[in-house]
Amino acid sequence: MDIFAHGLWSYAIFHKKKYVWLATLFGLLPDFLSFGIVFVINFFNGNFHRGPPPTNSVPEWLFAAYNMTHSFVIFLAVLLLIYLFTKRWFLPLTAWGIHIIVDIPTHSFRYFPTPFLWPISDYKFDGISWGTPWFMIVNYSALMLVFIMIAHNRAKERKSLKNSKKSLMHGYRKA
Repeated sequence: MDIFAHGLWSYAIFHKKKYVWLATLFGLLPDFLSFGIVFVINFFNGNFHRGPPPTNSVPEWLFAAYNMTHSFVIFLAVLLLIYLFTKRWFLPLTAWGIHIIVDIPTHSFRYFPTPFLWPISDYKFDGISWGTPWFMIVNYSALMLVFIMIAHNRAKERKSLKNSKKSLMHGYRKA
């Protein structure tokens, strides 16, 4: 999935949590720590172009970064290490795991399939490319519906809170 969709889905999933922005960051981080760095370098070098860079032009370190940031094995190890040190589950980090789970079926063998079992196994799943036009339409339509529902629910909550404050104030006036 593309980085923007990862950020939007992370926000949507964690929108009711205090740590929504931290979770959103962790949902973006796997792509930013690999392709995002190349994007920034190319942008400042004047080598910016639309679309994914050809694999033969990608620096070798990006493959290593992609393997590490898109490995469910590495994610679980980091989550467990944080738990062992803090004795608490660091829940915003789960957005990273969700990122990997979503990427598995939305990356094909044609371009950076998700190495979710790295370094234990080279197995990868040949999914549907997230860049396929019909998938982009479905994905962003679903995101639009989810954000409409979030906005609608927030408006209902605000209205309910406002009404409860009014009835509370009305009750004080009678006493």
